[in-house]
Amino acid sequence: MRVLRSSFLLAFTIFYGWSSIRRGFVYVLTYLSIPLAELFLIYIITRGDFVKFAIVGGLISVMANNGFSLIGDLVFLRLESRLQDLLVATSIGPSDYIMGLMLANLLYSSPGVILYIMLAVIYHVLTLTNFIPLLIDVTLLLFSTSSIGFFLASLVPHTRYGWGLAGLLSSILTIIPPVFYPYTFLPKSLYIPLLILPTTASAIFSQGITNLVNTSVEMLVVSFLVLLLESILFFFLSVRFSRWRER
Repeated sequence: MRVLRSSFLLAFTIFYGWSSIRRGFVYVLTYLSIPLAELFLIYIITRGDFVKFAIVGGLISVMANNGFSLIGDLVFLRLESRLQDLLVATSIGPSDYIMGLMLANLLYSSPGVILYIMLAVIYHVLTLTNFIPLLIDVTLLLFSTSSIGFFLASLVPHTRYGWGLAGLLSSILTIIPPVFYPYTFLPKSLYIPLLILPTTASAIFSQGITNLVNTSVEMLVVSFLVLLLESILFFFLSVRFSRWRER
């Protein structure tokens, strides 16, 4: 196995993650606006009864949206700035590029993650026992959505399609699945097929591990394994089948 270029990962994380926060903090507010608006609406409509679901759902939404937003960013970097062409000419490979993007996005997502962690602590959703499993869950979600974003971005022929596709996927995969509401609201015959979506698997595990929904150990294990396997599978597919070199 090829050793990842640690210097590239560090440099790219600073370039694409830290510098984006410093130069364009308004975009941080932009990706936070939708989950915070949904948090507000859910709080008003349910009179606070489902606010804990909105907090967990907001954390999932922030991570997933950042992964899917890579589609627009990657298409721009590939077709407009030609950054990918520069990397192709070096020893950096697609796996290094994906890892760099994922770490940069994790850093870029950190203000939103910190905000939702604070809310989770205030509303007693987050405890010492579920902190690590929840962190692993949302990190795997970012990993899988970033891999999906990288693969799809390599197929998009024009920059304007990239932003549209990213927005469409973000809306569909964070609103329809049981991210902001209990997964038990759906019949088992529906949420089991939806388990194939990374956001559904992450939401079921998160709602179970935070005791928002009485979830069996079997369902916790299944949802976590689905998310773990999808992260590995999508990463492999994105490295193996995405278009790295332009024809």
